[in-house]
Amino acid sequence: MCGRFYIETDDPDMGEIIRQIAEETKSQSESMIVKTHGEIFPADIVPVQTGVSLYRPMKWGFTGFKNKPVINARSETVMEKPMFRVSIMERRCLIPASGYYEWQKVGRQKIRYRFFLPNETIYFAGCYRLEKNSQMASFVILTRQATHDFEAIHDRMPTIIPKERLADWLNETPGTVANVLEDLQYEIY
Repeated sequence: MCGRFYIETDDPDMGEIIRQIAEETKSQSESMIVKTHGEIFPADIVPVQTGVSLYRPMKWGFTGFKNKPVINARSETVMEKPMFRVSIMERRCLIPASGYYEWQKVGRQKIRYRFFLPNETIYFAGCYRLEKNSQMASFVILTRQATHDFEAIHDRMPTIIPKERLADWLNETPGTVANVLEDLQYEIY
């Protein structure tokens, strides 16, 4: 599960993304606050990549049953779930981050761990949709079974797209998305 991630502004890739999203949102409503650094929580508005070098602000979380927010989607079943099916086929996105947090339960205590790649932006696989009665798109982060190195901390982790496959994720044809998701289950991240 991915319940929090973070953005650091000293990462060169993140710096460029932040500059681009700031330029894009200049003319938009003053009430929209795009979070471009620090810890990111569900419902925060952050930069999301929807095309090659194209970023737009989106809210983290779909509105689910009884208005309960849904922030993640299991990559193994995302194609089967009505809430995600159209979005994963037609509106895939990448969520840039400097790293993410997972919590390990040890008895009654929860220990927070931070995961990151030194000096490198990571990109979570996601999909998005326009919510009813909203002018802003919302996204979810795809999760996967944790790799062997991470499973002692948590059984799930975000699906991270390797840099060489970013364009593939965004441009994949609907007929082959399932194959890409299956391939990503075997990535080392």
